[in-house]
Amino acid sequence: MSSDVRTPEGDIDDFWDEFDWEELSSDEQKLFAALGWNEEKWDEDGKVSSSDKDWEELSSKEQAALSALGYDEEYWNS
Repeated sequence: MSSDVRTPEGDIDDFWDEFDWEELSSDEQKLFAALGWNEEKWDEDGKVSSSDKDWEELSSKEQAALSALGYDEEYWNS
């Protein structure tokens, strides 16, 4: 799946914040959807439950999605 996923440059959160949902590739949308995001939440700067969890509290599916999007445990927990 990761073939159509961009590699963030600089601050990971800032990188992804630059995109509207429709600008994300279908693979990127699927990864963010695994974290609870959808178009409405994304475009309205909503909040999803995974955002409040520490890395070790995330499911393996959520961790895999975050890893594919450029996040790691150290960044996520900071």
